[in-house]
Amino acid sequence: MHKIPRLLRYSLALAGAGWLISPVALAQSAGEALPRIPLEQIASLPGNWQRAGSLTVGPTQPTLKTQSGNTLLVGTPGQPLMLVSPAGDFAMQMEVLMTAGAGGQLTLPDGYTVGLNDPKTSKAPGLWQTVEIRYRAPVGNRSAILEKLTLNGVTLQEGLVLPRSSRAVGPVALAVQSGSAAIRNLGYRALTNKEVARWVGSIKYTIYEGEIFSRDALANRKVLKEDTTSMLSYEVAYGLPGNRYVVLYNGKLNVTENETYQFDLQAGGVGGLWINGKSLIPTSDERQYLGSGKTVRVPLTAGTHDVQVMFTRSWPRPGLGLFVSKADTRPQPLHTLTSLPEPDPVGAITVQAEAKPELVRSFVQLPGEKMKRTHSLSVGTPAGLHYTVDLNQMALIQAWKGDFADVTEMWHERGEPQLLRPIGTNVYLPGQSPLMALNSDQAAWSDSLGENVLKYQGLTIDKQGMPVMEYKLAGVTVTDAIRPEGGALTRTLNLTGSATAPVYCRIAAGSSIEEVGKGVYAVNDRSYYVRLDPKAKPRVRQSGNKQELLLPVAMKNSTGSVQYSILF
Repeated sequence: MHKIPRLLRYSLALAGAGWLISPVALAQSAGEALPRIPLEQIASLPGNWQRAGSLTVGPTQPTLKTQSGNTLLVGTPGQPLMLVSPAGDFAMQMEVLMTAGAGGQLTLPDGYTVGLNDPKTSKAPGLWQTVEIRYRAPVGNRSAILEKLTLNGVTLQEGLVLPRSSRAVGPVALAVQSGSAAIRNLGYRALTNKEVARWVGSIKYTIYEGEIFSRDALANRKVLKEDTTSMLSYEVAYGLPGNRYVVLYNGKLNVTENETYQFDLQAGGVGGLWINGKSLIPTSDERQYLGSGKTVRVPLTAGTHDVQVMFTRSWPRPGLGLFVSKADTRPQPLHTLTSLPEPDPVGAITVQAEAKPELVRSFVQLPGEKMKRTHSLSVGTPAGLHYTVDLNQMALIQAWKGDFADVTEMWHERGEPQLLRPIGTNVYLPGQSPLMALNSDQAAWSDSLGENVLKYQGLTIDKQGMPVMEYKLAGVTVTDAIRPEGGALTRTLNLTGSATAPVYCRIAAGSSIEEVGKGVYAVNDRSYYVRLDPKAKPRVRQSGNKQELLLPVAMKNSTGSVQYSILF
């Protein structure tokens, strides 16, 4: 880990090995959705477990209320619940919810136990948390390996060789040690080492001159070489002049049975994939680094299929790999081992908020968004609660707990793609301004506001080192302060002036908003809570496919204020 002096960090930010165990192959399935196991298939429940369709619980309640149904399993202390009975290597994921003061643990097939309460990564009681496990079963004299354990996207263990056990292989079981717990969305995949596809005959390839990002643009380009190969490999271009070229591969791939197949394409540069003439992974002018990739799933009939792969050699370190797998197999490479070298080891460059808050200006890109947010301020606090604000929209776009920020992609070498990444348990928040002037509470909330409506004025630093942001909005001046208080992030918005229309504050927006206590709302399928004055009278309204929690801002003598907290 590189340590950089705080003031320098701030100024820099302103300026701005084989098939079955390959880390690259394993990376393809990290975080992916696994095939679901319907909970009704767990036929035998211990007496301390019951089925439910929904539940009600708040952040301080030690028990939960349930409604009838089959989508959840709810347990209390007593007998463990047997979840799956693996016969070998497997990946498993599920969502877990615990009440205040609850504790729980998973027992793996060899008897090793995993606690589900981690103070830095666990969410608040009553919120859904995601647990993911990748496990390699013991074979002969080799011990079992916990390949990866993540809680809410944060890796807790990786590559852990487990103690040898004399216990017979058993099921994966969940025990509630105190309080109450619920589970849902149980996913499981056996990971067998099995060949599911094979190239038929030789793969033809053509190498074109220049850095090209579209297959259609190759028609009029100079051809440097044509030949055949037995496996995909970017190394077919060795010996040619220059380091900007395109290789277009055409081959026939035989698959073993009618099934949905997953293809994972890795390219140090630009890659694209077509099967039977259909574009499955399109090319673009966005260069990829080794270690990142793109995934697609496609149903194929048993037999031979036309496969076309395009690789554009660009300035990132070159590499090309294509993996194929089924629901119950590990990714199988369709390329030579040397075609996809291991990514260069890079020591993580992190920023930690230790004695004082840390402020970092950077690019941020949220899941599902195609464009980077280029005017973002991320604030780390010694309390372990951190956040990012998009200064163009004054939107609080994400908040997280634990360690602060990974800035390797900003400060290593050329600083591409210049993104700051949260290190801890993260929740994503609405990407729009929290305040708007609306003619009525029925008016739509705009996706973005122009500078004629919202204009950022700058920020000041208070005595605690926390930023206080200022901006103008529809005739009023707003100061915006976000601070950690009592295990939550509290946002205070003070308004002065005469607005062009009534001003509203959108406290929250998401797929669902559920009041779980006076002034406390669970948001976005229990992803996080918002808490406000119990005397406030917000309104939950439907807007398209989401719900919004809207509060009118009372202006008296040209002043008004709103305060609410985010708990996760």
